[in-house]
Amino acid sequence: MLLWLAIRNRCWTTDRLARRNLLHPAECPLCDQEDETVQHLLTSCVFARQFWFKLLEPLGLQDRISSTNTGSFTDWWRKTIKKVPKNKRKGANTLIILAAWYLWKHRNACVFEGARSNINVLLREFNDEHHLWCLERARGLCTLMIGHDVGLG
Repeated sequence: MLLWLAIRNRCWTTDRLARRNLLHPAECPLCDQEDETVQHLLTSCVFARQFWFKLLEPLGLQDRISSTNTGSFTDWWRKTIKKVPKNKRKGANTLIILAAWYLWKHRNACVFEGARSNINVLLREFNDEHHLWCLERARGLCTLMIGHDVGLG
């Protein structure tokens, strides 16, 4: 559901809240540097780019990290998946979906629970969930990073 909303720019980020004169953070809760839009949050935010780098580096896709002027999450995702060998695309798509969900959850913890953005916390939570998915036989995802805790140590 999150990605369906994100692709259509329908997530309740600062830009949408401001248009409706609703209470909203002044800046992106993850980087505190720019206005928050869902596209910024998932692609161009420096915090998000660091997270994507940690996830994509073991796959040799670190060059796919978006720049600050990336268009949309959808375009970035499509271009990134094209660089993945066909036999690994299912797992890479799952990885991107799971990572986007965890970025959104981390953002929500910052907004609604007063948490501070912390890449190590996010990576640990992602790795825990990744491990659970592998235990449930998400084979495509598990073949990408067997025995590797993404971004940690």
